[in-house]
Amino acid sequence: MRVDPHVHTMRSGHSSLKPSTIAKVARRRGIGAVAITDHDDIRSAVELSKEFPTIVGEEISSDQGDVIGLFLSEHVPRDSAMEVMDRIRSQGGLVVIPHPFDSLRKEAVMSEEICAKADIIEVFNSRVVRGGDNDLARAFAKARSLPEIVGSDAHTSLEVGRAWVELDSIDTPEDFMRSLDGASRACRRSPAVVHLQTKMMKAFRRVVH
Repeated sequence: MRVDPHVHTMRSGHSSLKPSTIAKVARRRGIGAVAITDHDDIRSAVELSKEFPTIVGEEISSDQGDVIGLFLSEHVPRDSAMEVMDRIRSQGGLVVIPHPFDSLRKEAVMSEEICAKADIIEVFNSRVVRGGDNDLARAFAKARSLPEIVGSDAHTSLEVGRAWVELDSIDTPEDFMRSLDGASRACRRSPAVVHLQTKMMKAFRRVVH
């Protein structure tokens, strides 16, 4: 089953995607499951899980940068990176560091010490502009023997499924981790236009609110 483990909905604030749209686009592109990882919100993930195979996730703001929790049952509030990790694990969830070392993203975790404490490192993110930053993430994960994942970081329908990993099962965190070992994956960068779309969405939201 092909899984895109980093997807955002409208509840992230700068995404245009409705949960139902994600399901429709994913099916059309052969994506069998997604993880919804909205910023500081799990409501859309819970909603979509009722109609499409979905891992309930959240991209949580911390003092060191964004931290993703997967297989959550409750919202994780903003806090220090270590506290966020502890709260994710207290729910039986998995800690993922998304887009680490992204030199153009202020929300990226740059601390090797923090990254080393994760369960999984995102070694390819379709929205990372400088390919070398993805390379740094991959090299770090390999040097520390940390499990690797890839994700589209989709904010628009164009991006859903641009990066995916082939997993046997997403039924439990244990199944997920076991399936990651040696899993096939696809890594395609998103076109530059998606960044313009995101900026326009942010501007629109500021105007209407």
